[in-house]
Amino acid sequence: MITLIIDTSHSILAIGLANEEKVIDSYQEVIKKQHSELLIPEIDKLLTRNGLTVEDIGEIVVTEGPGSYTGTRIGITFTKVFAIGHPKVKIYTINTLISLMGANDGFAFIDARSKRVFGAIITNGEIKDERVYSIDEINDLNLLMFGDVHLLNGQDVSYPSIIKNIFDVKKSWNEVLQVDTLVPQYLK
Repeated sequence: MITLIIDTSHSILAIGLANEEKVIDSYQEVIKKQHSELLIPEIDKLLTRNGLTVEDIGEIVVTEGPGSYTGTRIGITFTKVFAIGHPKVKIYTINTLISLMGANDGFAFIDARSKRVFGAIITNGEIKDERVYSIDEINDLNLLMFGDVHLLNGQDVSYPSIIKNIFDVKKSWNEVLQVDTLVPQYLK
């Protein structure tokens, strides 16, 4: 069975294909606001490159947020429409912050603008204290940092493999039993 993994919830577009044992192929790029334009063509490229079709997809894992209003809706909407056309496909969600750090422990965060971030302390896949933080607050945390770390150190944007992170934390996937109830978690 093939699992399609999708993250459109922030500045990255990450798409991957996995089987039961490993990530087969993936695409990840910082694209800012082109998620809707690139999502379907990049999925098609991954499937074609690996000799697969949409009929081979048995599961979809999509980030539910927190994240940008439009970006999060793109991944969720694609997943809902796909599930309607392929009702046997299992749907799972994962929190965006967990996708940034995989099986690691630490503090994950994404840019909330105005010198603020949306983040959480994550230990053993458990999210604690998920909220908006000021940059000054997180500078004082003595934890490993994941996500938009460039906001702290001014270096170039660099992210780990979002798809591998999501694949590595299957225990944090949440099964969606009724796809019509699937809704994004927005930044607040």
